[in-house]
Amino acid sequence: MNRGEPSDSRRPLILVNPAAGGGRAARVARDLGELPGNLVVAESRERLRALAAGASAAGYDRLVVIGGDGTLQDVVNGMLPAGRGVALGIVPAGTGNDLARSLALPRDPGAALRVALGGELATVDAGHASGSAEERWFVSAAGVGFDAQVAAALSARPAAAWLTSLGYLLTTLIELRRFRNVPLALRLGTPEGEVRVEQTCLFAAVANGPYYGGGMRICPAARLGDGLLDVCLVGDIGRLGALREIPGIYRGAHVRNPKVSFFTVTSLEIEGSALVHLDGEPFGRLPLRFEVAPAALRIASARVGP
Repeated sequence: MNRGEPSDSRRPLILVNPAAGGGRAARVARDLGELPGNLVVAESRERLRALAAGASAAGYDRLVVIGGDGTLQDVVNGMLPAGRGVALGIVPAGTGNDLARSLALPRDPGAALRVALGGELATVDAGHASGSAEERWFVSAAGVGFDAQVAAALSARPAAAWLTSLGYLLTTLIELRRFRNVPLALRLGTPEGEVRVEQTCLFAAVANGPYYGGGMRICPAARLGDGLLDVCLVGDIGRLGALREIPGIYRGAHVRNPKVSFFTVTSLEIEGSALVHLDGEPFGRLPLRFEVAPAALRIASARVGP
């Protein structure tokens, strides 16, 4: 693997986050063998962002990411402030890989690489979150409340302790015992006009695509290229109700729960006292404003469409 600077802009720039998926991304890159591009191992979030930011100026028109949703978030946060000229390819090798699921990318790394280097280019929206002190782009989903508390707990533990499904489930159960539902005030900018909601909630999810949390179909009707963000608002559900609901979220069955509501928005402001995550990465606390950036990204996909 080349750990230095990219050397030949006529070839795709391939970025690997060796920590993604608890080291899985590094193993995938190694197992793929000789790659048809300039391969750079980026061992920090700052390095990922800097390389992504400089890709267009260096003459690259395709940037392939070997990693997960957190890696993609860093790449997008480097790319978008620098312009939108570089197309993305994805070899999913993280823990959740929810954007890859929404794009119907192959799970096999070799097949995913072929799509990433060729394939049709899907036009994909991006989400943007801004608070009083920080702003950040996200690609799959944001969460406020309980799921953000789980994300914070996971980020504070060694990777080996939670990378398995069992580890994730145990962390969820532990945090569910500790969590208290939170009052939220939402101002939703829907295509039909502004809607205000004040409600005590287990959590609120702001989704770009249908999947988050490692395969949960949190917003089954969400589409990556429709110019909208989908909001799933889970109301004042107790611990036992939440436990019963969690398995059904993977099938999208929670849409039938009367305490769960959905909105489609171009913007959303949330006030309250709750933690926030973006693509599974902790992002401080409320208040925050969310906005959609339509057609912000072009991503190689086997399935093109909204």
